[in-house]
Amino acid sequence: MTINSQTGSLQAIAEALRDGSVSARALAESAIENHEAHGGKLAAYKTWDPDRLRAEAGVADDALAAGIDLGPMQGIPVSVKDLYGVRGYPTFAGSPRELPPEWRHEGPVIRALRGQLATVSGKTHTVQFAFGALGTNPHWGTPHNPWDADEHRAPGGSSAGAGVSL
Repeated sequence: MTINSQTGSLQAIAEALRDGSVSARALAESAIENHEAHGGKLAAYKTWDPDRLRAEAGVADDALAAGIDLGPMQGIPVSVKDLYGVRGYPTFAGSPRELPPEWRHEGPVIRALRGQLATVSGKTHTVQFAFGALGTNPHWGTPHNPWDADEHRAPGGSSAGAGVSL
């Protein structure tokens, strides 16, 4: 099965991971290439760590190769809004300073993704404390709406970076 990681459904990508026609490493590299091609211009991410993404993809692939299937998100890159704690990533929640270490604690959604070996591509920009609907942030800038390459348009929503990362 050939799968387009940019347009394929999650179900199709998960099936391709399991039948071996795509690897988590290949998905990670696709996400990294896409970020490098557009990331600087689109500014979706507050924190981006391609080396960590590659390492997590390797773990997901190795588990699948060993016959360990932990769920449908195994090996699929996900971005996380910089409002949620992710072990090893700072949390700013759109504010000008990093929040205290307890904000790195993972809640139930992130724990569920981690339990399935989803790969975290990074933490995406949000408006300060997710309080706002336009997607603008005076501290970190505003992600660019990817549907208009010629004019900088706000993507909208407190999850502006998350939407742009997709």
